[in-house]
Amino acid sequence: MSEIEHEEIRTNGERTDEKGKFKFESTMRREEAVAYFEAIVSGLKHGILHFKQAERALTVNPSSVVDVTVKASRKGKESRVVFEIAWEPELESALEITSS
Repeated sequence: MSEIEHEEIRTNGERTDEKGKFKFESTMRREEAVAYFEAIVSGLKHGILHFKQAERALTVNPSSVVDVTVKASRKGKESRVVFEIAWEPELESALEITSS
């Protein structure tokens, strides 16, 4: 079973995509899938998700406000649940008001 843990980013020679996609598909035991989702939950709580496979890596920083979409379907013997989490970068306030 693969384990994913929340780690601080260390780019010791690994390629990090500044603009890119990271896609992983696999058939696995339910317990292994739970470990992946627990790592995602931990990353959301800490505001950083780091994906790595071999020399390819992608790090994203979820903002404090996220859009969540959940889709569930069943067709014949196949069932599917799809989760999507998206966010925009948090904007820093550039407004300054003074009364001088």
